[in-house]
Amino acid sequence: MRTTRGSQVEAQRGMLFVAEYEFGWDALSTVVAKRLEWSEAQPDGFRFVGEYIWQQREPPFRGVAVIETDAIEALNAFALHYGPTIRMTIHPATDVHSGIAMLHTSQTRAAKRHPRKR
Repeated sequence: MRTTRGSQVEAQRGMLFVAEYEFGWDALSTVVAKRLEWSEAQPDGFRFVGEYIWQQREPPFRGVAVIETDAIEALNAFALHYGPTIRMTIHPATDVHSGIAMLHTSQTRAAKRHPRKR
């Protein structure tokens, strides 16, 4: 829940994550099939915000997916769905504006705890 000018507004926003992955030519058809299957198998509360892939020399393919979910279990299901077909790392993330706001809030709290001596 967040506060906006004294009134409380429900914020039904999930958690953001960035999944980085890579795979080779030998796994390409399996990865494509698993991605198509995932569209039908993904749990409620899991949403791709964006997906991007590019071809590289080694490994041949790399990609990132920005994911919004309201349950960590959905990330586990995503990773297990692909299994050893791809190498994947998942990072928690935030949008830039929220990150700046959190930074400002933490600096304000720190300043209140440790006031400057004059």
